Amino acid sequence: MSQPRQFRLLSLHFALYQFSCAMAGGFAGAFLLQQGFSLPQALASFAALLAVRFVLRCLSLVLVRRIGVGGALIVGALVLATQFWPLLKARDPLWLAIWLFIVALGESLYWPCYHATMAVTNAPDSRGRELGLRNAIGALVGITSPLLGGLLLQRFGPAVDFSVAAAITLISIPPLLFMAPIKAGEVPSLREALGAVDLRSLKAFASDGYISGGLMLAWPMALFVSLGSEYESLGLANALASLVGAGVGLVAGRIIDAGRRDKALFWVSLALVASFAFRACASWSPLAANISNATGAAVIGVYMTVLMSLIYDRAKGSGAAYRFHFAMEGGWDAGAALGCLAGAAAAQVTGVPSLATLPSVLGVWVMYRCVKGRKAPATGAASA
Repeated sequence: MSQPRQFRLLSLHFALYQFSCAMAGGFAGAFLLQQGFSLPQALASFAALLAVRFVLRCLSLVLVRRIGVGGALIVGALVLATQFWPLLKARDPLWLAIWLFIVALGESLYWPCYHATMAVTNAPDSRGRELGLRNAIGALVGITSPLLGGLLLQRFGPAVDFSVAAAITLISIPPLLFMAPIKAGEVPSLREALGAVDLRSLKAFASDGYISGGLMLAWPMALFVSLGSEYESLGLANALASLVGAGVGLVAGRIIDAGRRDKALFWVSLALVASFAFRACASWSPLAANISNATGAAVIGVYMTVLMSLIYDRAKGSGAAYRFHFAMEGGWDAGAALGCLAGAAAAQVTGVPSLATLPSVLGVWVMYRCVKGRKAPATGAASA
């Protein structure tokens, strides 16, 4: 099967999967707050999810060795489609634990396999453009899905929204069935997976996890509180942010393909620091919250394209894309869990929800140092 067709099928799957994530999974933190969790408690729950996911990667590796990367990608999506029913009962500690386990198991299968598939599905000379296109598709999907999710949650209740999201997750699977076998390298044993780690890339991905603890997990909940704890307001704010981010990813991709990744990295790192500063002030003004959310989406559109273009190039150059991403995802989990705990501590000590995002700014410096000047290896395993 041609690479363009593989990429189109993977992109169709990802667009549908991201739609379900944005319309339901993106509201999971807000839903926990509505169920009576405090912001520090909700962030601690996400930290627990990430810790469980980190441990379950060892078990998921056994399954991937049996059914392959493509099969595990499908199983991961199937497992994640079941997450919403226990989330509805998250007030009960037992059901909260079941929800955490299901999400951790599904994502421990899904994300390393997805990233490994993405790494070997497109060509390095068009990596930036295709990543920019993927991010733009995600952003465009993010315009409609938060609006729909906020509307369904506010007007019809969580059961309806979560059921629709589960159905869309299932609909996202058929494109994967039509893909050719995914040549992501030999699936390693646990010892092999940990024996040849690209340490600098691992640090970059761990720092991205720490940054994401503030931007992707703490921020949506802080924004929800700033907007009066209304699902529709949160959905509208996220839709506007996605509109801004849609075109930015495409522009960033062309910059990277032109060989200017380091220049883009410098400016996006400064913009990330500024974005954290604006978000930290959001608790004092709903208008400031919306502005920082929209401008932050533009920054993230460039940032993710810069970071992931390098990571995918390193994965493909390693000759064992799945093994590479197995280690990287473990680092991301550890970083994101620490980011959540740091955010929970900041919110608990200050009593200001938006300050939960601030500790994650420390990850920007680490990410910049790890990504600057990095190139994909020509052959062989990526080295530290």
